[in-house]
Amino acid sequence: MITGELKSKIDRLWDAFWSGGISNPLEVIEQITYLLFIKRLDDLHTLEEKKAIRTGEPMERHIFPESCDDQGCKYDDLRWSRFAHAAPSEMFKIVSERVFPFLRTLGGDESTYSHHMKDARFTIPNPALLSRVVDMLDGLRMDDRDTMGELYEYALSKIATAGHNGQFRTPQHIIQSVVEMMAPTPTDEICDPACGTAGFLVEAGEYVRRTHPDALSDTVQQKHFHEGMFHGFDFDNTMLRIGSMNMLLHGVENPDIRYRDSLAENVSESEKYSLVMANPPFAGSIDTDSTSRDLQRLVKTKKIELLFVALTIRLLKPGGRAAVIVPDGVLFGSSKAHKEIRRILVEEHRLDGVVKLPKGTFTHHLGVPAAILLFTKTNSGGTDLVWFYEVTADGWSLDGKQTPLLSWDKLGPTPITKLTATEHDMSNLPDLVARWKERDNSERKRNRTDQSFLVEKHNIVANDYDLSLQRYRESREQQRLLEEKALRLGDFAEVFKGWVPASDLDRTERQEAVPKEVRVLHPSLLTAVLPEVGQLPVRKTGREPKRRLSSGDIVGRDLGESRHWTVLPETYEGVQAGQGLVVIRPTGHAFPPEYLVEYLSSNQAESQFPRYDVVPRIRSGGLADILIPPCDGSHISITSAMLKVKEGVKEARQILSMLDESRVKVFDNCTSSERRLRLDAAAELSALTAQNLRKQKHPYQAFQDAYPYAIARAVRRFRHSSSLQERHESAIQCVESLILSLGIVSLSLAADRGWQDLSEVTSWSESVERGGVSLGHWLGVIRAAGNFARKGGDEAAGLAQATATQKGGKGLISDLESLVSLRNKVRHGAGPRTQAEIEKSLNNIEQLMFRGLSASSFLAKAKWVYPTRLSWVPESDKFRVSALAIMGDHPDFEPLEFDASQPVGDHRLYVVSENGDRFPLAPFCVLEDCPSCLTPELYYPDRLSRSTALLKSLDRGHELESTEVFAALYSWMNP
Repeated sequence: MITGELKSKIDRLWDAFWSGGISNPLEVIEQITYLLFIKRLDDLHTLEEKKAIRTGEPMERHIFPESCDDQGCKYDDLRWSRFAHAAPSEMFKIVSERVFPFLRTLGGDESTYSHHMKDARFTIPNPALLSRVVDMLDGLRMDDRDTMGELYEYALSKIATAGHNGQFRTPQHIIQSVVEMMAPTPTDEICDPACGTAGFLVEAGEYVRRTHPDALSDTVQQKHFHEGMFHGFDFDNTMLRIGSMNMLLHGVENPDIRYRDSLAENVSESEKYSLVMANPPFAGSIDTDSTSRDLQRLVKTKKIELLFVALTIRLLKPGGRAAVIVPDGVLFGSSKAHKEIRRILVEEHRLDGVVKLPKGTFTHHLGVPAAILLFTKTNSGGTDLVWFYEVTADGWSLDGKQTPLLSWDKLGPTPITKLTATEHDMSNLPDLVARWKERDNSERKRNRTDQSFLVEKHNIVANDYDLSLQRYRESREQQRLLEEKALRLGDFAEVFKGWVPASDLDRTERQEAVPKEVRVLHPSLLTAVLPEVGQLPVRKTGREPKRRLSSGDIVGRDLGESRHWTVLPETYEGVQAGQGLVVIRPTGHAFPPEYLVEYLSSNQAESQFPRYDVVPRIRSGGLADILIPPCDGSHISITSAMLKVKEGVKEARQILSMLDESRVKVFDNCTSSERRLRLDAAAELSALTAQNLRKQKHPYQAFQDAYPYAIARAVRRFRHSSSLQERHESAIQCVESLILSLGIVSLSLAADRGWQDLSEVTSWSESVERGGVSLGHWLGVIRAAGNFARKGGDEAAGLAQATATQKGGKGLISDLESLVSLRNKVRHGAGPRTQAEIEKSLNNIEQLMFRGLSASSFLAKAKWVYPTRLSWVPESDKFRVSALAIMGDHPDFEPLEFDASQPVGDHRLYVVSENGDRFPLAPFCVLEDCPSCLTPELYYPDRLSRSTALLKSLDRGHELESTEVFAALYSWMNP
């Protein structure tokens, strides 16, 4: 293991590069790679010299020629051992003007490393930095494989913590786990078609050395190990250089690491490799015309993740094995290509296993679930039982910081010290490897309630080749229901989806004369009270649907927890169902409809719903499989009890009506003293009612239902976190979403009101240009905008009052300052480690977070909207704006309309306050489809490059580049 002293040296070296003006971690590691290669050349030349002296024969190979260069200078002066001891200015001149040009002439050398040095660039800016770097590297022995390999790995690990560039690095513990499961042998030919830094190939080499210590003693086997075993492709030359050096420093002399656009070129090496391990790009599309015809013949798609699975199949020889990391969507995607690639794995080859990884495993795709597909190429089928395992913890924090949760001797798939049962909850990796090796033995006895289990092929085929673990996992609640002889919903009811798209609705039509047969129940209209049929929107087209709603149907939303399951009355007979609605039509009399509604609304039912991706969407097929528990008694008695339950709801509505009435009466005609008495009475009544209601309702539900999208999603994750660590991390993410949302509103107000000269706004602009905005900068903008608005008597959509300082210096700003301080400690590695510390920290954060959310209630009153259509209404002399309300925790945003005296831009975000005041959020916030998870997300600008703005999502850490936002920001900052 790398020592603390070496780590400290690398850290100091990194700091030196940073202070010297090189902040891009890829550029840092690239310059280190060049220098290590130069040092290796000198070591090789020295070995040749010693060999010549020992044998008395002339040198066979002069790496540094005996001749002179064009300037009449000896090539011998370019050796590391010569220039390393020169004065800094002289060293800088030699390296920049002579050594690097010499490197670029080595392309004729047949080694992998020389080939990748042909376009070497020297970017170290000054002699002082070069001298420090050379001094640090000078004492390292290149022939010490263990030390050099671990040193380079540690340097590479810094790429993973460097934001956008971290996409090139797979966590080392995940690589090790995959290699342990694949167990490469000395005879394997191993390929990674998206090799990056060659992590899988390096770890495979280390595994072979460790488990087959005698294998390299054979001359033929040794040649195979150094020249024929390892093959890696990438289309990034920087990655090829880094990957090649990584292999070299781990003792592989001449691996096949080469430039190749794996998806664009035809698979010339079809059926060549016995083992493929890869973590290809998670998502995205590639033009069909640019894709290999070999791959298109296997599966016709533009999806990169599917094409890489197809490529893996092509590369494997019959009997070859593969482990490919894929986004969760590959397991359950409903497109033709998704189903076909899964069918091929199950029917034409042997699918061995599916390992579900926890969210946050990959820092560059924080929050996006991923899985490992493990299969064997047979060309003749062979899938019998498929092994599933759910990794819930991998030993590191899942917050993007990758902080170890255990001591170093207990991390990884093969820890030095055995883990206890409690420590297993922090790292499942040793258990993952152990169970994988037993999948043909003891694993066959496991139930589907366990962390791992096996599923029969016919079951997978029956589920349309769905490979999501939750599809086959049986909860203990389901086991109990089976023992209780519960009934499957699909056995006594028909379940189907709504069919009318939102784009086919005309929401302006409200006349009673319009027949209900053309009206549509859209899921957004499902609330605690079912709307009257006459209030439903009208379908624009007269197309006759295959189905219509019937009285007695049970309807609910397919997205979000507030599904509002409802039994339709007779008045809804013949109405149509909008997309996003789930319809349950009982075909038997097993249960009263009212009982089904209550059960479907319960947490027990929710726990059975099959979910997909980050969004808790349910599907009709999965809903049909849930179990409905029996209830003793006749249908009449059960229905009667259900009606009594509804009496409470009715009573609550009456209380609300009474509270509203008492509030209105405060301002009826009366004297000042009477008005005060009425106000106190209404306040006491309201406070007493609220106090009792809080005991019955989750306090965060209001934030989840009514706040802007990013905050609402973060609150949902916090509410439904399954462990203490996950809840702590979700609280931090919720804090970040709240501050960013407030900051975006504040910055947008500043731009709209012309407050660019505020020092905090200027500081924010400078930080964007310098390379990154901290939460402290956002908080400064919030504080400044609120103060300036109050001084000028501007309500600022509610920001002015919300940010006002209360008695004792308390208030929203004070709470946010405390939250930023706590958050920074966690993000900078000084956060809690033990269970008790995490619990204490969570308690502090949650108190402040709840107060901060409550004090920001103006966010729920001023809607974030996304205009989709603008039309002129002559009668009102105004513009009619059709838009989506970007509020609540689900992406099927509620459609709305409002009138505007001035036109608004289509497809740009705005804030519309209660009094009709509005201002644009762009370019400080934009709504875009995420290229990783393909769902709409809110993005804010984090930093600017030369021509693009790097955007980050408010609540998930995803990133996006935008030239349009760059242009708008640049224009605003440079008027």
